Amino acid sequence: MDASEQRIADSLTRHAADAPSDHDLLATVHTRLRRRRTGRVVGAAVLVVVAIAAGLSVTQSLRTEPPPAPQPLPAPVQVGPAAPGWRWESYKTAQVQVPVAWEDYITGPAPCRFMRTGVPLIGRFSEWLPRDHYTCDFPVYPLKSRQPYVWFDDAQEPGIKQYDGGWSEETRVVGGTKVTVLAPNEAQRRRIIDTARPIGATDAYGCTPIDSGTPTEMRTEPATGAEICEYVSGSLIASSRVPGRLAAQLGKALLKDLAKPSAPPAEGCQNRDPRTYVVKLHSGARSWTMRLVYDNCAPGYPDSTNILRTGPHDDYDPSSLHDPPFKIVPPQR
Repeated sequence: MDASEQRIADSLTRHAADAPSDHDLLATVHTRLRRRRTGRVVGAAVLVVVAIAAGLSVTQSLRTEPPPAPQPLPAPVQVGPAAPGWRWESYKTAQVQVPVAWEDYITGPAPCRFMRTGVPLIGRFSEWLPRDHYTCDFPVYPLKSRQPYVWFDDAQEPGIKQYDGGWSEETRVVGGTKVTVLAPNEAQRRRIIDTARPIGATDAYGCTPIDSGTPTEMRTEPATGAEICEYVSGSLIASSRVPGRLAAQLGKALLKDLAKPSAPPAEGCQNRDPRTYVVKLHSGARSWTMRLVYDNCAPGYPDSTNILRTGPHDDYDPSSLHDPPFKIVPPQR
Protein backbone atom coordinates (compact mmCIF):
# COMPACT_ATOMS: atom_id res chain seq x y z
CA MET A 1 0.00 0.00 0.00
CA ASP A 2 1.52 3.36 -1.07
CA ALA A 3 1.26 6.64 0.86
CA SER A 4 -1.85 7.92 -0.98
CA GLU A 5 -3.71 4.64 -0.43
CA GLN A 6 -2.77 4.74 3.27
CA ARG A 7 -4.19 8.30 3.61
CA ILE A 8 -7.48 7.22 2.02
CA ALA A 9 -7.73 4.22 4.33
CA ASP A 10 -7.00 6.36 7.40
CA SER A 11 -9.64 8.92 6.33
CA LEU A 12 -12.29 6.22 5.85
CA THR A 13 -11.45 4.79 9.28
CA ARG A 14 -11.89 8.18 10.97
CA HIS A 15 -15.24 8.85 9.20
CA ALA A 16 -16.48 5.38 10.09
CA ALA A 17 -15.79 6.09 13.75
CA ASP A 18 -17.78 9.34 13.57
CA ALA A 19 -20.74 7.83 11.66
CA PRO A 20 -24.06 7.36 13.50
CA SER A 21 -25.16 3.93 14.57
CA ASP A 22 -27.62 1.94 12.44
CA HIS A 23 -30.38 2.72 14.95
CA ASP A 24 -29.63 6.47 14.96
CA LEU A 25 -29.39 6.60 11.18
CA LEU A 26 -32.71 4.83 10.72
CA ALA A 27 -34.42 7.10 13.27
CA THR A 28 -33.12 10.18 11.46
CA VAL A 29 -34.40 8.88 8.12
CA HIS A 30 -37.88 8.23 9.52
CA THR A 31 -37.98 11.64 11.21
CA ARG A 32 -37.10 13.47 8.01
CA LEU A 33 -39.53 11.40 5.97
CA ARG A 34 -42.40 12.36 8.29
CA ARG A 35 -41.61 16.04 7.71
CA ARG A 36 -42.04 15.85 3.96
CA ARG A 37 -45.42 16.89 2.62
CA THR A 38 -44.76 15.91 -0.98
CA GLY A 39 -42.50 13.53 -2.92
CA ARG A 40 -42.25 9.80 -3.22
CA VAL A 41 -41.29 7.83 -0.10
CA VAL A 42 -38.58 5.74 -1.72
CA GLY A 43 -36.96 8.72 -3.46
CA ALA A 44 -37.07 10.75 -0.25
CA ALA A 45 -35.45 7.96 1.77
CA VAL A 46 -32.60 7.64 -0.72
CA LEU A 47 -32.04 11.42 -0.67
CA VAL A 48 -31.98 11.55 3.13
CA VAL A 49 -29.49 8.69 3.44
CA VAL A 50 -27.21 10.21 0.79
CA ALA A 51 -27.41 13.61 2.47
CA ILE A 52 -26.49 12.18 5.89
CA ALA A 53 -23.53 10.33 4.46
CA ALA A 54 -22.29 13.42 2.66
CA GLY A 55 -22.94 15.82 5.52
CA LEU A 56 -25.48 17.81 3.47
CA SER A 57 -29.07 19.00 4.07
CA VAL A 58 -32.10 18.13 1.96
CA THR A 59 -34.58 20.75 0.77
CA GLN A 60 -38.23 20.04 0.08
CA SER A 61 -39.61 20.05 -3.41
CA LEU A 62 -42.75 22.09 -3.99
CA ARG A 63 -44.07 19.51 -6.43
CA THR A 64 -44.40 15.78 -6.76
CA GLU A 65 -42.63 15.01 -10.02
CA PRO A 66 -41.44 12.09 -12.13
CA PRO A 67 -37.65 11.77 -12.12
CA PRO A 68 -36.06 14.11 -14.67
CA ALA A 69 -34.30 12.70 -17.69
CA PRO A 70 -30.71 13.76 -18.43
CA GLN A 71 -30.65 17.34 -19.64
CA PRO A 72 -29.30 17.87 -23.18
CA LEU A 73 -26.80 20.59 -23.87
CA PRO A 74 -28.59 23.77 -25.00
CA ALA A 75 -28.23 24.69 -28.63
CA PRO A 76 -26.30 27.90 -29.32
CA VAL A 77 -28.58 30.91 -29.67
CA GLN A 78 -27.60 34.01 -31.59
CA VAL A 79 -28.34 37.47 -30.22
CA GLY A 80 -30.91 39.27 -32.32
CA PRO A 81 -34.59 40.02 -32.84
CA ALA A 82 -37.17 37.33 -32.22
CA ALA A 83 -38.27 35.13 -35.10
CA PRO A 84 -41.39 36.24 -37.05
CA GLY A 85 -44.49 35.45 -34.98
CA TRP A 86 -42.44 35.24 -31.78
CA ARG A 87 -41.29 37.69 -29.11
CA TRP A 88 -38.78 37.78 -26.26
CA GLU A 89 -39.78 37.42 -22.60
CA SER A 90 -37.28 38.35 -19.90
CA TYR A 91 -36.91 37.68 -16.20
CA LYS A 92 -33.89 38.40 -13.99
CA THR A 93 -30.93 37.04 -15.95
CA ALA A 94 -32.70 34.97 -18.63
CA GLN A 95 -34.77 35.57 -21.74
CA VAL A 96 -36.63 33.22 -24.04
CA GLN A 97 -38.79 33.48 -27.16
CA VAL A 98 -42.52 32.66 -27.00
CA PRO A 99 -45.26 32.73 -29.67
CA VAL A 100 -46.86 36.18 -29.92
CA ALA A 101 -50.27 34.61 -29.27
CA TRP A 102 -49.21 33.76 -25.72
CA GLU A 103 -50.56 36.79 -23.89
CA ASP A 104 -51.65 35.46 -20.49
CA TYR A 105 -49.46 36.15 -17.46
CA ILE A 106 -49.47 34.86 -13.90
CA THR A 107 -47.43 34.99 -10.70
CA GLY A 108 -46.87 31.91 -8.54
CA PRO A 109 -45.73 28.30 -8.92
CA ALA A 110 -46.50 25.92 -11.77
CA PRO A 111 -48.95 24.29 -12.10
CA CYS A 112 -50.72 25.12 -8.81
CA ARG A 113 -52.23 28.39 -9.94
CA PHE A 114 -55.60 29.17 -11.38
CA MET A 115 -55.34 28.93 -15.15
CA ARG A 116 -57.85 29.42 -17.91
CA THR A 117 -58.29 26.14 -19.76
CA GLY A 118 -56.46 25.97 -23.07
CA VAL A 119 -54.71 29.35 -22.71
CA PRO A 120 -50.90 29.21 -23.04
CA LEU A 121 -49.21 31.50 -20.56
CA ILE A 122 -46.01 32.92 -19.15
CA GLY A 123 -45.49 32.46 -15.42
CA ARG A 124 -43.06 33.99 -12.98
CA PHE A 125 -42.43 32.53 -9.52
CA SER A 126 -41.33 35.81 -8.04
CA GLU A 127 -38.72 35.70 -5.29
CA TRP A 128 -40.82 37.90 -3.00
CA LEU A 129 -43.43 35.12 -2.69
CA PRO A 130 -43.11 32.89 0.41
CA ARG A 131 -42.09 29.58 -1.13
CA ASP A 132 -42.71 27.64 2.08
CA HIS A 133 -46.43 28.44 1.71
CA TYR A 134 -46.70 26.71 -1.64
CA THR A 135 -47.32 23.01 -2.02
CA CYS A 136 -48.32 21.09 -5.11
CA ASP A 137 -49.32 17.43 -4.99
CA PHE A 138 -49.53 16.95 -8.75
CA PRO A 139 -46.85 17.62 -11.38
CA VAL A 140 -49.16 18.56 -14.24
CA TYR A 141 -52.82 19.33 -14.85
CA PRO A 142 -55.10 16.66 -16.39
CA LEU A 143 -55.17 16.64 -20.19
CA LYS A 144 -58.59 18.28 -20.47
CA SER A 145 -57.42 21.38 -18.59
CA ARG A 146 -53.73 21.43 -19.52
CA GLN A 147 -52.07 24.21 -21.48
CA PRO A 148 -48.52 24.97 -22.58
CA TYR A 149 -46.44 27.46 -20.62
CA VAL A 150 -43.09 29.08 -20.09
CA TRP A 151 -42.29 29.51 -16.40
CA PHE A 152 -39.44 31.49 -14.90
CA ASP A 153 -37.70 30.51 -11.68
CA ASP A 154 -40.09 27.74 -10.63
CA ALA A 155 -39.23 25.06 -8.09
CA GLN A 156 -38.54 22.01 -10.28
CA GLU A 157 -35.07 20.68 -10.88
CA PRO A 158 -33.33 20.89 -14.27
CA GLY A 159 -34.15 18.04 -16.63
CA ILE A 160 -36.89 16.63 -18.86
CA LYS A 161 -40.12 15.03 -17.60
CA GLN A 162 -42.47 13.01 -19.79
CA TYR A 163 -46.24 13.08 -19.23
CA ASP A 164 -49.29 11.42 -20.73
CA GLY A 165 -50.66 12.44 -24.13
CA GLY A 166 -47.18 13.12 -25.51
CA TRP A 167 -46.65 16.15 -23.26
CA SER A 168 -43.26 16.92 -21.77
CA GLU A 169 -41.65 19.54 -19.58
CA GLU A 170 -38.07 20.76 -19.56
CA THR A 171 -36.23 22.97 -17.11
CA ARG A 172 -32.88 24.60 -17.79
CA VAL A 173 -30.78 26.99 -15.73
CA VAL A 174 -30.06 29.98 -17.97
CA GLY A 175 -27.69 32.59 -16.63
CA GLY A 176 -28.53 31.46 -13.10
CA THR A 177 -32.33 31.62 -13.62
CA LYS A 178 -34.53 28.58 -14.19
CA VAL A 179 -36.58 28.48 -17.39
CA THR A 180 -39.27 25.80 -17.69
CA VAL A 181 -41.28 24.88 -20.78
CA LEU A 182 -44.33 22.60 -20.84
CA ALA A 183 -45.54 21.66 -24.32
CA PRO A 184 -47.86 19.08 -25.98
CA ASN A 185 -45.04 17.68 -28.11
CA GLU A 186 -41.27 17.54 -28.12
CA ALA A 187 -40.92 19.72 -31.21
CA GLN A 188 -42.66 22.70 -29.61
CA ARG A 189 -40.84 22.22 -26.32
CA ARG A 190 -37.46 22.19 -28.03
CA ARG A 191 -38.43 25.09 -30.31
CA ILE A 192 -39.07 27.27 -27.27
CA ILE A 193 -36.45 26.12 -24.77
CA ASP A 194 -33.64 26.21 -27.33
CA THR A 195 -34.10 29.97 -27.67
CA ALA A 196 -33.41 30.54 -23.96
CA ARG A 197 -30.24 32.50 -23.38
CA PRO A 198 -28.60 34.49 -20.59
CA ILE A 199 -29.01 38.25 -20.53
CA GLY A 200 -25.65 39.89 -20.99
CA ALA A 201 -25.29 43.64 -20.61
CA THR A 202 -28.90 44.10 -21.80
CA ASP A 203 -31.78 41.94 -23.01
CA ALA A 204 -33.53 42.13 -26.38
CA TYR A 205 -35.31 45.34 -25.28
CA GLY A 206 -32.19 47.08 -24.00
CA CYS A 207 -32.98 46.40 -20.34
CA THR A 208 -30.21 45.64 -17.86
CA PRO A 209 -30.69 42.69 -15.44
CA ILE A 210 -30.11 45.09 -12.52
CA ASP A 211 -31.59 48.59 -12.42
CA SER A 212 -28.79 50.91 -13.46
CA GLY A 213 -30.39 53.95 -11.79
CA THR A 214 -30.46 56.10 -14.95
CA PRO A 215 -31.99 59.47 -13.99
CA THR A 216 -35.13 60.91 -15.55
CA GLU A 217 -34.93 63.28 -18.52
CA MET A 218 -38.02 65.49 -18.79
CA ARG A 219 -38.47 65.87 -22.56
CA THR A 220 -41.73 67.10 -24.04
CA GLU A 221 -41.29 66.00 -27.65
CA PRO A 222 -43.65 63.22 -28.80
CA ALA A 223 -42.17 59.74 -28.70
CA THR A 224 -42.44 57.42 -31.68
CA GLY A 225 -41.41 54.29 -29.79
CA ALA A 226 -40.43 53.08 -26.32
CA GLU A 227 -39.17 50.14 -24.28
CA ILE A 228 -40.31 49.37 -20.73
CA CYS A 229 -37.99 47.79 -18.15
CA GLU A 230 -39.76 46.75 -14.95
CA TYR A 231 -37.80 46.14 -11.76
CA VAL A 232 -38.69 44.82 -8.31
CA SER A 233 -36.07 45.44 -5.62
CA GLY A 234 -33.65 46.32 -8.40
CA SER A 235 -34.03 43.05 -10.38
CA LEU A 236 -35.54 42.88 -13.85
CA ILE A 237 -38.86 41.04 -13.87
CA ALA A 238 -40.27 41.97 -17.30
CA SER A 239 -39.52 44.04 -20.37
CA SER A 240 -41.39 44.96 -23.53
CA ARG A 241 -41.58 47.29 -26.54
CA VAL A 242 -44.29 49.93 -27.00
CA PRO A 243 -45.40 50.94 -30.53
CA GLY A 244 -45.52 54.53 -31.81
CA ARG A 245 -48.94 55.98 -30.93
CA LEU A 246 -49.01 54.27 -27.55
CA ALA A 247 -45.44 55.41 -26.86
CA ALA A 248 -46.48 59.03 -27.44
CA GLN A 249 -49.37 58.62 -24.98
CA LEU A 250 -47.05 57.00 -22.45
CA GLY A 251 -44.53 59.85 -22.72
CA LYS A 252 -47.22 62.46 -22.06
CA ALA A 253 -48.65 60.51 -19.12
CA LEU A 254 -45.20 60.09 -17.56
CA LEU A 255 -44.54 63.83 -17.83
CA LYS A 256 -47.82 64.51 -16.05
CA ASP A 257 -47.15 61.95 -13.31
CA LEU A 258 -43.58 63.04 -12.67
CA ALA A 259 -44.62 66.69 -12.45
CA LYS A 260 -47.04 65.96 -9.60
CA PRO A 261 -45.81 66.87 -6.10
CA SER A 262 -44.98 63.83 -4.01
CA ALA A 263 -47.37 63.00 -1.20
CA PRO A 264 -46.76 60.92 1.93
CA PRO A 265 -48.07 57.35 1.90
CA ALA A 266 -51.27 56.44 3.68
CA GLU A 267 -50.77 55.94 7.40
CA GLY A 268 -50.06 52.33 8.33
CA CYS A 269 -49.82 51.19 4.70
CA GLN A 270 -47.02 48.86 3.68
CA ASN A 271 -46.00 48.83 0.03
CA ARG A 272 -46.18 45.15 -0.91
CA ASP A 273 -45.60 45.83 -4.58
CA PRO A 274 -42.59 48.17 -4.93
CA ARG A 275 -41.85 48.51 -8.62
CA THR A 276 -39.73 50.81 -10.74
CA TYR A 277 -40.49 51.36 -14.40
CA VAL A 278 -37.59 52.56 -16.52
CA VAL A 279 -38.99 53.76 -19.85
CA LYS A 280 -36.69 54.45 -22.78
CA LEU A 281 -38.42 56.72 -25.28
CA HIS A 282 -37.33 57.45 -28.85
CA SER A 283 -38.07 60.09 -31.45
CA GLY A 284 -36.03 59.87 -34.60
CA ALA A 285 -32.36 59.70 -33.60
CA ARG A 286 -33.04 61.07 -30.11
CA SER A 287 -33.58 58.88 -27.07
CA TRP A 288 -34.25 59.67 -23.41
CA THR A 289 -35.16 57.83 -20.21
CA MET A 290 -37.95 58.42 -17.70
CA ARG A 291 -38.39 56.61 -14.38
CA LEU A 292 -41.54 55.99 -12.39
CA VAL A 293 -41.45 54.43 -8.92
CA TYR A 294 -44.80 52.81 -8.23
CA ASP A 295 -45.90 52.83 -4.59
CA ASN A 296 -49.33 51.38 -3.92
CA CYS A 297 -49.43 53.23 -0.60
CA ALA A 298 -49.17 56.65 -2.24
CA PRO A 299 -52.46 58.52 -2.73
CA GLY A 300 -53.82 58.72 -6.24
CA TYR A 301 -53.06 56.49 -9.18
CA PRO A 302 -50.44 57.39 -11.81
CA ASP A 303 -52.02 57.98 -15.23
CA SER A 304 -49.12 56.22 -16.94
CA THR A 305 -49.81 52.90 -15.20
CA ASN A 306 -52.81 52.38 -17.51
CA ILE A 307 -50.25 51.89 -20.26
CA LEU A 308 -47.33 50.59 -18.21
CA ARG A 309 -49.20 47.71 -16.54
CA THR A 310 -50.18 45.87 -19.70
CA GLY A 311 -48.72 42.86 -21.49
CA PRO A 312 -45.90 41.28 -19.45
CA HIS A 313 -46.30 44.15 -16.95
CA ASP A 314 -49.94 43.25 -16.37
CA ASP A 315 -51.33 43.64 -12.87
CA TYR A 316 -50.70 40.06 -11.76
CA ASP A 317 -49.96 41.49 -8.35
CA PRO A 318 -48.41 38.82 -6.07
CA SER A 319 -49.89 40.49 -3.00
CA SER A 320 -53.37 39.54 -4.23
CA LEU A 321 -52.51 36.18 -5.80
CA HIS A 322 -51.15 34.22 -2.86
CA ASP A 323 -51.84 30.51 -2.95
CA PRO A 324 -53.57 29.21 0.18
CA PRO A 325 -51.11 27.66 2.68
CA PHE A 326 -52.91 24.34 2.71
CA LYS A 327 -53.04 21.25 0.55
CA ILE A 328 -54.32 21.89 -2.96
CA VAL A 329 -56.72 19.33 -4.43
CA PRO A 330 -55.99 18.61 -8.11
CA PRO A 331 -58.76 18.99 -10.68
CA GLN A 332 -60.83 15.89 -11.38
CA ARG A 333 -59.95 13.97 -14.51
